[in-house]
Amino acid sequence: MKYSYLCRNFLLLSVLLIAAGLMFAHAVLPGDLQNPETRFTETPPPLAPVRPVAEFEPATQVLIRYPLGIPASLVAQFANTVPVICIVTSSQQSAATNAFTSAGVNMSNVSFMNYSTDSYWTRDYGPWFVFDGNDQLGVVDFVYNRPRPNDNMIPQYFATQLNLNYYGMNLQQTGGNYMSDGINTAAQTTLVYTENGNNQTNVNTKMHDYLGIENYLVVQDPNNTYIDHIDCWGKFLAPDKVLIRSVPTSHAQYAAIEAVANYFAHTNSAWGYPYRVYRVNTPSNQPYTNSVFINKKVFVPIMGGSYDAAALQVYREALPGYEVIGVTGASSTPWESTDALHCRAHEVPDKNMLHIAHTPWHGIVPQDTQLTINTTIKAHSGQPLYSDSLFVSYKVNSGVWQRSYLQLNTRQNYTTMLNGFAMGDTIRYFIHAADQSGRSYDHPVFAAMDPHVFVIQPDMQGPDLQHNPIASIGNQTEPISFVVNASDQSGVTQLLFRYKIDNSPVFSYPMDPLTENSFIFQFYPEFVVGDTNFYYGFVAHDGASPANMSVLPVGSDWYIIPVNPVSLEENTAPPAQEGIVSIYPNPLQVNASSLKVGYYSSSSEPILLKIFNIKGQLVYEQNSISRNIGLQELQWDGYDKRGNLSTSGVYLLQILQSSKSHKAKLLIAK
Repeated sequence: MKYSYLCRNFLLLSVLLIAAGLMFAHAVLPGDLQNPETRFTETPPPLAPVRPVAEFEPATQVLIRYPLGIPASLVAQFANTVPVICIVTSSQQSAATNAFTSAGVNMSNVSFMNYSTDSYWTRDYGPWFVFDGNDQLGVVDFVYNRPRPNDNMIPQYFATQLNLNYYGMNLQQTGGNYMSDGINTAAQTTLVYTENGNNQTNVNTKMHDYLGIENYLVVQDPNNTYIDHIDCWGKFLAPDKVLIRSVPTSHAQYAAIEAVANYFAHTNSAWGYPYRVYRVNTPSNQPYTNSVFINKKVFVPIMGGSYDAAALQVYREALPGYEVIGVTGASSTPWESTDALHCRAHEVPDKNMLHIAHTPWHGIVPQDTQLTINTTIKAHSGQPLYSDSLFVSYKVNSGVWQRSYLQLNTRQNYTTMLNGFAMGDTIRYFIHAADQSGRSYDHPVFAAMDPHVFVIQPDMQGPDLQHNPIASIGNQTEPISFVVNASDQSGVTQLLFRYKIDNSPVFSYPMDPLTENSFIFQFYPEFVVGDTNFYYGFVAHDGASPANMSVLPVGSDWYIIPVNPVSLEENTAPPAQEGIVSIYPNPLQVNASSLKVGYYSSSSEPILLKIFNIKGQLVYEQNSISRNIGLQELQWDGYDKRGNLSTSGVYLLQILQSSKSHKAKLLIAK
């Protein structure tokens, strides 16, 4: 992988390249190395199904090599997080111990693996990890794409030392050009194809069989450098998150880098929706994406420049709850744009990890969907799970977090149901599990700080309205009943009756509920000679937020009904049943006289008088005590319920008695 440090001495570089060229013909081809000890032999793949392990999953160790390519102070930080495995020859182990001790490394957390190596790039030649069909952690080896026979043997030696299953995959590969989501996805540059004879079918098949890769994202390297490694410009941060470098528009690779960022932004993650792409600014090709996860810590290479702080902040925003640590390279082995921290250190996953597999609900979910949370929980330690620590934690909108406990369905498969949500509700949730080994885990790992999110399909339609239009209208002593059937999933919160006569102003009044799904407005005709057309319609609002509106008639402003005036006597005899007999004076001159309303009652139930303005707003209401049967008189002084004198205009007077409603028009003039 990394040759840039050799450029400081051209003569030395020439010698090494000549030697490498002689070695290359034998070293990189499996089964054809000069030294039988370092011969690569392909093995059968792991038992299916195979799951690749992601860098951000729980780790128990970190693998480095001495002489170091990282600062000794970073070894101290690693050792304070997890045990450190250091590959070193037996002759150099004493020097390594002295260097680590001088740097304050906790030596009780350091173990040495004695083996010869050719370089410190443990990421590139180190083991890849999978869980096989028996849920056992194993090492996948490959033909390292550099002529370094000692490095090429490390995965096999590592598997032997840690007593892990070993699988040899006959592909030329390098760890700096591989990242996985821990489910079934891997991303690499096209380097993997070109170094394997451009036999894409063979590469894809082996990546599937040995690593469980079903969603293989192979892209052209946007950096256009000799190295073609994905860790120089991108990194999976979670199964649905990817970090991509950004550069100024003047940068030669601007278009290519933006294209690959756009590719991920429009490519579905294993969770079924496009990757959430985070961008880190690298105007001078800073290697900020070349970072290392060790559990909930992420170590990021920094350059001591003005862009470091912003780069670290991007990680913090993408990884809530993580400790983000900036690391300056050693003066003897500084970070470079094609070679930084990720290349020189390799996390080792916890073979006894607690793992949760779940495809989350996301996006817009129809209201009638059965919201079942299915999950597979594997305690690789073999220890039982705590039943009271197996739950889905969720909250609705901005409410409090609630729990729904998981029930065992079949072996390792658990389920629960969430319900009781309304249209438009936003649901946030995460899954929690704990086992008796002391391990606990959340899915997603950020838990409440960045949970899964979905929305119940909002109500996007107004109420469904149905009405049988009248054919004609004229003056009559009895009110005309306008009835509308209205239904809506979010409920009907308001239904207005609107009308006008010829070119008069538009009057709008609330309708009264008649049944569960119907509303009524009783209109008292008061036409005069010359009135020709009566215009009317309806407006309904539902309980959605924001509310949806429907109108009738659909596609037209009004039902247009011809007026047939009927002459009525001024003094109309009281009706045989309850109703408004008279309104006097009408128009009412407020502050000069009081309104007297004659009302004929056929029962002794209390009477409620309401007065609405032209906007349908309640201006005044008056409750009466029980009345005698017969003609009653109600009075109003023209002041609204706030004590203000009513303004001129058209008003609707409504009398309610028991379940019956009577309305009449009132004019106020000053």
